[in-house]
Amino acid sequence: MRVIALEEAFLHHKLRALYSPAYVRLLDMVGDRLTNVGQDRIRRMDAAGIDLQVLSHVQPGVQALECDLAIRLSREVNDWLAERISQYPTRFAGFAMLPMQSPADAADELERTVTQFGFKGALINGHTQGRYLDEESFAPIFERAQALDVPIYIHPTDPPQSIIDTYYKDSPAMMQSWGWQVETGTHLLKLISSGVFDRYPRLKIIVGHMGELIPFTLKRVNAAITMGNWLLKEQKGMQKSLLCYMRANVFITTSGFFDQAALQCAVAELGIDNVLFSVDDPFGDNFEGVDFLRKAQLSNEDREKLAYRNAERVLRLSSATHSQRGSSHSFFSFKANIKAKMARMMLSFLVR
Repeated sequence: MRVIALEEAFLHHKLRALYSPAYVRLLDMVGDRLTNVGQDRIRRMDAAGIDLQVLSHVQPGVQALECDLAIRLSREVNDWLAERISQYPTRFAGFAMLPMQSPADAADELERTVTQFGFKGALINGHTQGRYLDEESFAPIFERAQALDVPIYIHPTDPPQSIIDTYYKDSPAMMQSWGWQVETGTHLLKLISSGVFDRYPRLKIIVGHMGELIPFTLKRVNAAITMGNWLLKEQKGMQKSLLCYMRANVFITTSGFFDQAALQCAVAELGIDNVLFSVDDPFGDNFEGVDFLRKAQLSNEDREKLAYRNAERVLRLSSATHSQRGSSHSFFSFKANIKAKMARMMLSFLVR
């Protein structure tokens, strides 16, 4: 069975040099697994049983930078990623990093990377210096994504400083473990209620982490918004129920969320066709992710949809008649698994 993972991170050295020392120390806890986009990463994929990774730059990308610098570095990093993918085209694909400070330039960069390099969409790290995607100024990006028929992946980032000060200033671990999901789920709900899918009915949005809390609360939120139809009328441009948009335009991944009960909830609320496999490598464990996939309480047909068929459809990836995965020596598989678990333990210790 082919296995495609969608939310898999890398780190470019020029952006590493611009991030805060504290953040770099956190990223460095996973060693060179973030910076390597080559044979070492492929050996780890082979050991766990992953055929293709869709790569994206670790958050916050260029979204915290000054506009002109963000435009320049996004092009440079996307060019670098395209060159790496060209060396291993059956093992890697890419999501573009966009300079969201300038929506017009971001739309142009999305088109450039899709048409020139075959990128499969873009990954956006939440808000951009306090500006959220429901603002009308971001319309060019959605218009271009719909025209190109590629998805936008909304990835978590730190909430605005006022939220951090209120809820998380004494508990950074709570911000990453809980706050990121609340932030991203709320961002998606704001975007839907703004009427974005009425203006762009073929737009596709992806979120990770088993739907950023939304599947579990979907019926409650849907009922509240549509109650008596009066709340729905208050939503500018939103013509359908939340449930309709979630099933027609939104896709979720399993990134870093390997829980069978949560998967069953997501499938029940959204349908198996809207759920895609991801690991969140190197912060998630490839072995744990693939084991979760193989043990999922799904039919063989639905397991294949989760593993690769949905990704092939949503990202318009070519179907593979056979696995491109190389054979892996059992000792390497054991060693890679142990290293992944040790790195995970070190990260947990650091954020306590």
